Amino acid sequence: MGAEKWLDIELWGSTKECFETLKSRGYRIATTHVGIDAVSIYDMDWSCPTAIVVGNENRGISDEALAMSDLHCSIPMKGMVDSFNVSVAAGILMHHAVCDRISRTGQHGDLTVEERQILLAEFSLRHSNSAIGVVEDYAKRKAALLT
Repeated sequence: MGAEKWLDIELWGSTKECFETLKSRGYRIATTHVGIDAVSIYDMDWSCPTAIVVGNENRGISDEALAMSDLHCSIPMKGMVDSFNVSVAAGILMHHAVCDRISRTGQHGDLTVEERQILLAEFSLRHSNSAIGVVEDYAKRKAALLT
């Protein structure tokens, strides 16, 4: 509950535009795929910024996205099925990525002090019943300090 307040949602007109934007921001693109060239998520280095693309159980990932991605990854499974429900797969991927990143870097994230302060301010505003009231109160306290 409330996790949506942490999401910054961006929309693109095409897969190509999305992938080019993410790559220009320093992300590698990992698509989930059950093909022969797929790397196990347990063999990947998750310490670098990675955008994960997860397809649905019926259609999977588009051919365009597979071709444009930097690598294909899979979640090793035992038994007769070869895919998880999309929400389960996303949860497994993100959990493993965070655990691997912490074990490699010794920390959860890589935000600077300033970036953490900005994120905390955004969180405070998103959780406030009256974001404008928070900003007004801050402005009053700041003005009082300057006078």
